Amino acid sequence: MIKTSTILILNGDIPSRKIFNKFYKKGDYVICADGGANSAARLGILPNIIIGDLDSITKSNLNIFKKKGVEIRKIKEQETTDFEKALMYIVVHGLNNVFVFGAVSCRPDHTLNNFSVLKRYYKLIDIKIIDKDFEIFYLNKEIKRKYRKGKVVSLMGMPIAIGVSSNGLKYKLNKDTLDYGIHEGTLNVSSSDNISIRKEKGDLLVFLSIV
Repeated sequence: MIKTSTILILNGDIPSRKIFNKFYKKGDYVICADGGANSAARLGILPNIIIGDLDSITKSNLNIFKKKGVEIRKIKEQETTDFEKALMYIVVHGLNNVFVFGAVSCRPDHTLNNFSVLKRYYKLIDIKIIDKDFEIFYLNKEIKRKYRKGKVVSLMGMPIAIGVSSNGLKYKLNKDTLDYGIHEGTLNVSSSDNISIRKEKGDLLVFLSIV
């Protein structure tokens, strides 16, 4: 049985269709957070639902999707971002295996804020951000992954990850502490076709190359 995913499209930079199609398949549940619906329109994808304060989606795209029967859920409150509004919907409706597109952009404040929002939800749902270069996620405890030799692996404590260990990386970690602003594990490189990363405590943001 093919595992169904939840595709969440935000209003940031969307990778190429080739990369998008590595994670999206017909039958996936597609959520657009406000302006993410403009990207869905460009990709020719019909979302299941559009969520947010609706200040970024174009009027023409909003009308097109309404005519096509897409559920539109306008949420006016400004205490949460459209990203978090969509994640709250995902949690309430028991959706999982979430791939987020458009979370990384040329606005560093937006990108860092999205990493912060992601941190609040990674223990509740299996969620990964996909951009043009990386699969980005917080490590729950441990991953073992087939990987191509010579590809970038970056690790960052957010703000701290304790007891970080690895196998299959050029610069091996052995119960290291990665502390934001003090010690990072970025720009490491895989030395094997199989890698493993684990942590004991804290929050570890992982960047794995997808190109």
